[in-house]
Amino acid sequence: MRAAGVRMDLAASIEDPVALEVGVLLGTCFPATAGGIRANPSDVAQIAKEGWRAARSRDRLIADVARAVSAAPDDAKPALRKLARREKLRIALREVLPRALGGADVDVTARELSYLADATIQGALDDAMAWARRRFGEAKRADGRDSTFVVIGMGKLGGEELNAGSDVDLIYFYDTDDGEVVGPEGSLSLHDFWVRVARRVTETLELPTEDGLVWRVDLRLRPEGGSGPLVNSLAAAERYYESFGRLWERAALLRARPVSGDLELGSTLLSNLAPFVWRRRIDPTIAVEMTSLVRRARAELSEDESRDLKLGRGGIREAEFFVQTLQLVWGGRDESLRVRPTLAALGRLETKGLCTTREASDISDAYLALRRAEHAAQVGSGLQTHLLPRGKDLVRLSRALGFPNEDAFLTDLARHKRRVETRMLSLLPTDSTLADETWAPILGAIERGDEATLQHLVAPLCTSWGYEGDDEHHAFAKHLLELGRHPDALLGLRTRDAFPGLSETLLDALADAPDPLQCARYLRFFFARVRQPAVYVRLAFADPAALRRLVAIVGSSAFVGDSLCNNPELGDVILFTRSSPSPKGIEKDVRSLAMAGARPDEDPDEALVGTLRAAKTRFTLEVALADLSGDFGVREVNRALTALADASLEVATERALGSSRVRGFAVIAMGKLGGREISYGSDLDVLFVYDPSAAKDDADPGAWFTRAARKVIRYISTFHGAGPGYELDTRLRPSGNQGLLVTTLEAFSRYHGLAGENPPPRASRAAVWERMALTRARFAAGDPELGAKFVAIAREAAFGEPPTEEDAHELARIRARVAREASEERPGVYDIKLGRGALFEIELVAQFLSIAHAGALASRERTSETLVALEALRDVGALPPDRAATLIEAYGFLRRLELRVRIVRADGAHLLDERSSFLQPLARRMGLRDHPTRSAGEALKETYRALTSRVRSIFDETFGGCTENAPMDSRRPPV
Repeated sequence: MRAAGVRMDLAASIEDPVALEVGVLLGTCFPATAGGIRANPSDVAQIAKEGWRAARSRDRLIADVARAVSAAPDDAKPALRKLARREKLRIALREVLPRALGGADVDVTARELSYLADATIQGALDDAMAWARRRFGEAKRADGRDSTFVVIGMGKLGGEELNAGSDVDLIYFYDTDDGEVVGPEGSLSLHDFWVRVARRVTETLELPTEDGLVWRVDLRLRPEGGSGPLVNSLAAAERYYESFGRLWERAALLRARPVSGDLELGSTLLSNLAPFVWRRRIDPTIAVEMTSLVRRARAELSEDESRDLKLGRGGIREAEFFVQTLQLVWGGRDESLRVRPTLAALGRLETKGLCTTREASDISDAYLALRRAEHAAQVGSGLQTHLLPRGKDLVRLSRALGFPNEDAFLTDLARHKRRVETRMLSLLPTDSTLADETWAPILGAIERGDEATLQHLVAPLCTSWGYEGDDEHHAFAKHLLELGRHPDALLGLRTRDAFPGLSETLLDALADAPDPLQCARYLRFFFARVRQPAVYVRLAFADPAALRRLVAIVGSSAFVGDSLCNNPELGDVILFTRSSPSPKGIEKDVRSLAMAGARPDEDPDEALVGTLRAAKTRFTLEVALADLSGDFGVREVNRALTALADASLEVATERALGSSRVRGFAVIAMGKLGGREISYGSDLDVLFVYDPSAAKDDADPGAWFTRAARKVIRYISTFHGAGPGYELDTRLRPSGNQGLLVTTLEAFSRYHGLAGENPPPRASRAAVWERMALTRARFAAGDPELGAKFVAIAREAAFGEPPTEEDAHELARIRARVAREASEERPGVYDIKLGRGALFEIELVAQFLSIAHAGALASRERTSETLVALEALRDVGALPPDRAATLIEAYGFLRRLELRVRIVRADGAHLLDERSSFLQPLARRMGLRDHPTRSAGEALKETYRALTSRVRSIFDETFGGCTENAPMDSRRPPV
């Protein structure tokens, strides 16, 4: 009934049907928005026109705000308010829609709101600076340089977790008091100048006008609170925190982030304050003080504890404080824990073994559930509230969140709050020194070797973990027995006597592992194969967090588990690695290892192969750990794995040519390797190019360099006990498998119709897909001068002529043939690489448009990376922003999914099976969480289908659809 009323109310002012549906949905789910939509129908009209499906980046929002402010140089307030109002509506729409229609969960929308706040604060600061300079003059330091100012975002803004109804917590800082402002009104101290700027910023953001306000501003987190100066110099801030800073201020600074102004100045300030925030001394009593802080806030600030989503028992504040407490305890020793967003920090704590997987799951699920409810309450009421509504408003909120009624919602909410409260209390120190007796019967059965009793005891646990079959119960019992069979084993009798509590710690961690059965199996085989298990037992007792980290990692990643069991000497990498590998560090280390040489009784080539395989295994494992911990995103993983492949190719090339300064021979990276986008287990697409004049005397150049290329392939690909090599694919060379393994610059130029000063039109023998493949050509190893010449010719061949309409049709036919003959997609199974709307189609679009718009892109540096190419196409107007956003989002999602499939399943296939038991853990590894209306696994399927459907639409629009049965060039592209 309410929807019908809203529709009648808005129909007269909104003509566009999509805009009307957007307005009706928002006004129905969030009644407080209905009046604003009725008064400003252009807001929903613009949302409908521009689209809402893709998240908007910080850079885009800053650019949008800058344009709006520049159009109103005298007063930025109306422009900022109108833009913020419209963007808040768009983000609220994404919260209520399903993923298939462009919806997003609260962690994504909160980040968008934070970016919107960054952009509008920057707009307000730009306006204030222009005003202040006109009125007072330029602010100069004593050394003559410009004085600068930074706005630090705190709280939810700093953590990129803002609500639509949130205040923005800000602190203003400037660089120095040493200087002055001289202008029309006389001289002014730098402090007074920046006070005026800060007041103008604050007023621009929060002064109510006929257009509302942008954000309410809270400045009470500054030094000395509400009674302190409005702005502080860096020196004054540092003196204050060093002399008077308290624990709550340390906790507040965990999420401090420079949001506008001189961001480098803000980074300097936070770096200088790091010793105050992060203490190297481990102090578990911090949990007592943090618990006291949340209880005090509840008593003093909460209006109704039972309905308070933020300050009530088990509320948002306790979930945040659980994470912040562990960060404050351990972050002084481990810099990787110093991240601002709550869920990102929680993920780091989990992978470091500082909280269990089950604890992380409980906190993250509850945090998202509480934040969803908080957002819905604020947007629905239009109020800055953390209280659940009552009556009909509670019914509406429950249904908007996907629950059938308010009772189901309140039951679910109570469950989450109980778990948060329990987890927070678990951080408090206890007086009990007795070992936990929970596991005593199980340890007794292990000690006696009583398999039948042990299986009976673990059966209820296994069932609670989702293992319902007797075979699984038996397997888990068997793994535990093997872990305790030897007295010095991890669960052995002597180990229990020598290291009290270690066995209980292990079993606790196993119970909280993502996959306890998988974890137990890997631990069993690892400790059976490691040469000195007693060493690892002692280390695990000394560092329980390292043991929990090992359990969590092998319980969530079959890829890492397999690597560990096949290479038990790498156990220390998992247990004790503190830093992530860098591309330059990998390259340096691979070369250093290769220089070690062979033993006197060892074949040099065999030694080199072993060295390269051991390096590949170790560094791939290190990258995987950084990936699992959240230290690496998709691009960092791809870059690190590419550096490893490049370094291996360089070492192999130098050995094959017998020189550390290779001349006349180069390895050209193609495909994913060329785009620096290789994944775990990727093949390496390469071309070999040579200069005939560089061959040895009296040798046939082609034959001599062919032998060198075959040596490179052997060094890189030959199987070795130290680990697998790379599969090298050379089918992208001219004429494919029918062509020569190595080619000269002259032959390559002739093949592409570039020989001579005036080649005839369309002289190239290359198919269109070959030209597109050349967009990713990159020098990888060997002679850099020869490689640069080759890449220059490849660029000319790729971008020299625009593609024709027939080229577009040919690519559509290629795509159709690949779908028929190479894709493994079928009902219920999605092919991430070659499926409908998957990676292959995005790459085709990016490469085709890059060639088609080569002229517009001429002023930009050519790129072999797909994401960079899409961004460049967007920036020059060759790809509409909404399409670019879709392709960029889909490419990032699919690349991340490709990595996660490999990490979770240790499976080289690029398939997503709807019926797989891996679907739910895979979804959680993708950052998806359960929701009242669907599980994380269902969200993964929904997101995949929605994104790939949109990609397919763009592909069809780009290439004019696929002609399934039309003839095509017989030179089929390798896929």
